[in-house]
This record gives sequence, C-alpha cells and structure tokens, in this order.
Amino acid sequence: MRGLSLSIGLALLSAQPTHPNRAFVRLAQAPFLHGVASGDPLTDRVILWTRVTPPQNWTGSLTVAWEVAEDTTFSRIVASGQTSTDAEKDYTVKVEATGLQPGRWYYYRFSALNATSPIGRTRTLPQGNAQRLRIGVVSCADYQNGLYTAYENLCRRNDVDFILHLGDYIYEYGPEQNSVRTAEPRREILTLEDYRIRYSHYRLDSSLQWLHQNYPMIAVWDDHELANNAWQGGAENHTPSTEGPFAARRSAMLRAYYEWLPLRVTDPSDSLRIWRNFQWGSLAEIILLDTRHYGRDMQVGQGFVSVNDPNLNNPNRTLLGQAQRNWLIDRLKTSSATWRLVGQQVMVAPLWATVFGNTVVLNTDQWDGYPAERQRLMDSIRLNDIPNVVFLTGDIHTSWANDLPFGSVPYNPNTGAGSVAVEFVTPSITSANASFLGNLNPTIVQQQNPHVRFVNLTQHGYLVLNVEPDSVQSDWYFTSSITSPNASEAVGGSWYVKAGERFLRRAQNPTQAPSNYNPPLVPRRPASPSTTLSQPTVPVLVGCYPNPAQSFTTLQLYTPMASKITLELLTVDGRLIARHAFQTPSAGTHYYQVPLEEVPAGLFHLRLQSENGPASTYTLVKSL
Repeated sequence: MRGLSLSIGLALLSAQPTHPNRAFVRLAQAPFLHGVASGDPLTDRVILWTRVTPPQNWTGSLTVAWEVAEDTTFSRIVASGQTSTDAEKDYTVKVEATGLQPGRWYYYRFSALNATSPIGRTRTLPQGNAQRLRIGVVSCADYQNGLYTAYENLCRRNDVDFILHLGDYIYEYGPEQNSVRTAEPRREILTLEDYRIRYSHYRLDSSLQWLHQNYPMIAVWDDHELANNAWQGGAENHTPSTEGPFAARRSAMLRAYYEWLPLRVTDPSDSLRIWRNFQWGSLAEIILLDTRHYGRDMQVGQGFVSVNDPNLNNPNRTLLGQAQRNWLIDRLKTSSATWRLVGQQVMVAPLWATVFGNTVVLNTDQWDGYPAERQRLMDSIRLNDIPNVVFLTGDIHTSWANDLPFGSVPYNPNTGAGSVAVEFVTPSITSANASFLGNLNPTIVQQQNPHVRFVNLTQHGYLVLNVEPDSVQSDWYFTSSITSPNASEAVGGSWYVKAGERFLRRAQNPTQAPSNYNPPLVPRRPASPSTTLSQPTVPVLVGCYPNPAQSFTTLQLYTPMASKITLELLTVDGRLIARHAFQTPSAGTHYYQVPLEEVPAGLFHLRLQSENGPASTYTLVKSL
C-alpha cells in the first residue's frame, strides 16, 4: 500500500479481499475478546492466559489482576495476584498460579479496565495412586479448511481431564482454493506481525475459545506453526531468496507461539526447547517431544524413496538430536509410572509400499525418514525391557492404530510378537487428508503393512485416550461434517493395549467415564458486563500490527454490520494528516493496511467514524 496517496481529502482505502465467513467478536467479553485459557498443569500450579484488547487512547502498559477460586462465585479464592502487559507482549497475559492443591478443579478469571473476563475452568495434576486419566488428543486445525466442530464436540462431552494438542495449532498458508473460511492476514505469514494476526484471528473462534475455557491444554508445536515440512535449518515451504532468513522467521514464530499459547517456558535460556514431561500420579508419565525443529536433519527426497537408499539409512541422521534423544531414553528408563505416554508429531510406525518389486517409504517426513535413529530408540525400549510405552501422534491428518514391529523376532500380526510398543494417531480437526496417501484403499495399506491394526484415511475428529492401571484404550470420534457448525459425531474405532503387553487388541465398545466425572462446563458468557467498548454499532479495533507502527499498520477491525467507515489520521494536537474511506461488506472481522509514511514519529491519533454510530479515536505510536 506504499503507493497510496496521502494527500488530505477523501481517498478510498483498498482492503484485502473479504471472505463471506468472517471471524466474529463477542463484544460482551470486552476487553477480553480472545477469551481465557490455561495450560501446563502441575500438582500445585497452572499457567493462566488471556489477552486484553486496549481501549481508545491507550498506548502504555495495562495492569491485569487474576484470581483462582474453588467455586464459580469466587467466594473461596485460593490464589490471586497482579501482572501487567503491553504492546511488547501483544497485550497477552500469562501468569503462573501457584499454591494449588493436587488433583483439583479450579476456576479463574482476570480483571482489567473495570471489566471482568469470562470464567475459566482448570485443574491440577494428581499425586499418588491415580486410577484413571482421560485425555482429549487433537492436532492439525487448518482454520481455512473447515469449522472447529470437533473442538466443540470434544468440549461438550465433558469427560476428559485435559487437552493434548500435538501441533499444527495454526497454519502458515495464504488463501487456499475452495476454502470454507478465510484466515488472516490473507498471505503466507512470515513476520512477527503476521504470526500475531494469525493467532489473533484463530483465537476469535468461539469453539476454540470454549475448549480453552473449560480444560487445561498441554501443547507442542509441529511444522505449520512455522512452515510446512520444517527441519532445524529450513523448511520445504520457506524460500530464503524471497522470504528472508529462515532464522528470522523462526524467531518470529517462537515469540508469537509463546505469547498466544498457555504453556510454560521449559528452558528460559533456550526458547527452542519445548520437550518436557508431566506426571499423572503413579498412573502415567506424559513425555512430550519435538520431532520437528530441535534436532531434525533435512528430509531425504520429495517422493517415494527406496527403503535401501543409503542416504535414508545414514546412521548419523537424526530426528530428535542427541540431547533430546538422551533425555527421552532416560525418562523411559527411569519413570516410575505404570504407563509411559509419548506425545510427538510424526508417525512412528513404518508405512511402506511395494511398487514394481521395489519397497519404498511413502513419506520421509515421518520417522520412516530416520530409520537408524528409530531403530536405536526401539532397541533401547526392547533391550532395557521398558514396559507400557504408548506413542501418541498427530501430523498425518488421518487415523491409525499401530503395533511397532521392531522386536528381536519377526512381527506376527496374529500374536503381536515382535512389537516393541504401540501407537495411536489422532485425525485432523479440519486439515485436508494427507495428499501423499492419495486414494489408497485402507485394506491395501494394511495388507502391505500388517502392523497397522486400524486406519481411516478420510474422516476428521479427535481421539479420547482412557488410561487405567490395566490398560490404555483409544476411541476415535469422527465429525460428520467440517462445514456444518452443528455436525454430529460417531465412534469410528476403539483399540487398546493391556499392561505388560506390547501389541494392540480391538475393543468392543468405547470407554465411558464415571458419571459426574467433571464439574459442569463453564458456559459461554462473561462473568460481568463490560463498559470498556462503545455501542455495538461502533467498529472495534481488535488489534493493530505492528505496534508500535512503522511505515504502515494493519488494522484488525470488527464491525457488527456492513458499514461505510471514514478513517482519519491526526497529529496529537488535532492536525489532519490523511483521510480514507472504506466499506466493510458484512458483519465480522476485517483487515485493512493503512500507510503511515507521512505520519511523524511518536504519538498520533486514528479516528474511525461509522455511518451507523459515533466516532472512536485511538492513540497509537509510530516508531522512529
């Protein structure tokens, strides 16, 4: 937009193309338009998150108070405090609420600008002799490819302890053909401002907000939080000659990810280390890996690769990196829990095909592309006789239940002999089914890969993992449609592993949680009305990127109806610099890029005048 005339007078401010299915803002939540969230629970603490949308004439920091209580009326407050946020943090808020009791549900809320956030519900990890754990396992939520109905259905069932997100929480892509809805900004995201806008847009989704509001989330990233098929030194979807240094893009991704996700920084001296573990009493240890960014060598080949390819089988190739691999093996060997649940990104089980007499790897982006390291890991499990290892996997946008055939004897699908551990793979929430699988027949997949006990290549949804001392069972739930907000769901399959065994068995029925397993869901409504934003006819400035601004700023603007808007840029003493006009074609969130070349450095005013209501004036900052 740099060539746009800034002469005083009414000029048409061109907007990015608008998709009919916009993100909507729940004005009653203001200034907490992005809701609340919690994550990374421990026995005595949990991370609490929100974002405060700054009001008019606000350029500095904001003070935010928080409370944790045993009840929804907050008559029994057990922890509280204050913190601050500002533009450096994109006005996001993260606090660690400590001093909590193990194995308890709590309620929390924030307050700022004389308003109170929606109430959130969270819980701590238990200690001692835990008898049950239920996890909602999700991954791969391409906003443009569908509605978050699976998130909605998972939240509504109210029978899991926390949500395990295995990555691809956002996608980096620009506009996609035949998309169900659009993600902003309408280009591939590269800069810190781009990533912040993308997270802000995703987090306006009502289903995602409600899921976060009711359960703590334990999350790890995959590739699309940065760029498709990323590795430690680059990505398939990153071209340095046109998109800049990969390190700069990764730095932007890391900063936005930690701002917008309710997770604890594992190592303050190493923002790239996300691998960590959680203990669910004596029942389970949840071990989370980064098979994407930390130590991964570049993938071998772009298509099918022979299993005998010498580059593929190079013993020095790594997916984890030595430090993470050593940590993983130590956790597996020393864990005192009954079950070792390994959450990670890419499929562990082999996925091979025989084509004209040659056996090929179908996807070198998963563990198949790093067979020597996989064998070392499986040998460690087998030779150290490490029991009850269950891998939990995302990434592939399809559903799988796999034995892992890396034992000292040939694998026998009838008895399970030769399997070292098992793997459950969750489908995507919305993301398109894996393209490299094409129109493969699941029966053919299983014929050539007999360790695959269950596979579904077409449906979307999530899995519920039920962990008890004698077994771990995965139940897949498939959504009937990703284009309907009221889509139903059905059980797609159920498989389990018995304690002491290393292979899967088919379950006759999905597991059921005991009655009243969780307290009632927190409803979708704020704790108190807000007075910080104007009447609903007035456009609301949800975000301004970058902030402080430079040669331009992108407005993230919500309008409750289609409206003609006049935008004015003024100096702090009221001198008019430029005036623009634009039309929002519908209710929803819209994005407009405003040039600021003629605006002097320092404070300036941005005035929005709707034909349907009074003007709103915001004070912004332009950097030197």
